[in-house]
Amino acid sequence: MPKMGIKYYGISAGKFRRYHKSKVLNIVDPTTFVKNFTDFFRFIRGIGEARTILIHEKPDVVFAKGGFVSLPVGLAAKLLKIPLITHESDVVMGLANRRLARYAEKVCVSFPRRELDLSEIDPEKIIETGNPIRDDILMGDRDSYLTSIGFDKKLKTILLLGGSQGSRFLNDLLAEKLEKILELGQVIWIAGERDADMVNYRIQELKEDQKKRVKVYGFVTSEIADVYAASDIVISRSGSNVLFELAAMGKPAILVPFDDAAGSHQLANAKVFSRSGAAYLFRQHDLTGASLAHQLEYLFKNEKELGSMASSMRSLANLGASDNVARAILKIGEERLEQAQEIK
Repeated sequence: MPKMGIKYYGISAGKFRRYHKSKVLNIVDPTTFVKNFTDFFRFIRGIGEARTILIHEKPDVVFAKGGFVSLPVGLAAKLLKIPLITHESDVVMGLANRRLARYAEKVCVSFPRRELDLSEIDPEKIIETGNPIRDDILMGDRDSYLTSIGFDKKLKTILLLGGSQGSRFLNDLLAEKLEKILELGQVIWIAGERDADMVNYRIQELKEDQKKRVKVYGFVTSEIADVYAASDIVISRSGSNVLFELAAMGKPAILVPFDDAAGSHQLANAKVFSRSGAAYLFRQHDLTGASLAHQLEYLFKNEKELGSMASSMRSLANLGASDNVARAILKIGEERLEQAQEIK
């Protein structure tokens, strides 16, 4: 943030760890009780710190994106009667946004409201904005990138995305039948920095001609647009940010939700994309290296279905999401200013 010229403050914040369906077990679980207990006081301290910052900065509106850090800031805004607007990326609304929705003027959502459980939220507050993505995602150069990494432009390119931290499960899955998968095409493998060395070690077991068809990254930043552009199909978890980037690019996907994600939000996200025909959904316990290779082989032999999936992906994109969210924020801010002028 500071590099972009945006003022940044850090505050204390606490996370409530929920690893059980039972609310009682979540509270008394000995593996998380101490952390949850101490984090509660960090959360309380964070409200005070956020309140001090808001008094100093005097914002006309507070925008909260969800996550445990946003909760004390949103509550401080409520205490100071500063208008609040939130944005929820997932189908299943996170704990922080569920709490803040009570006080928010507007709640922006990424998915169509028909897909959401809005029983706790005033429907008048909901704005279907879509999920903002980076503009540069759409600026990739397929041919130049494939040439730069020594890939064949005529072969199908498979992208494995394990999320920001990588995915041991997906890495193991691809490694299990790697030789078979490389008979079908070439692989861009974003393994996560934790597993990159392990994956590179697995690559050394391949024949020389097969090694040329695998490109391994620990993490990708500036090249991600080119990586997306070069891919014919993506194997991925189902966090909302990745899903809407894939939608913007029209990239068919095989989705394997992270089973331990809070509220099963990844599974709920993946179901929306699966029902639309944009992706195949597999649970971890149902997928093996062999079944993954079989699914890829089926899709590559059925170009019409692959094309249909790409079209369905594009239908889920909302390329104006960033503008939609910005307009919603500005509208609330302008109303605040008008009210202040009327009082004067």
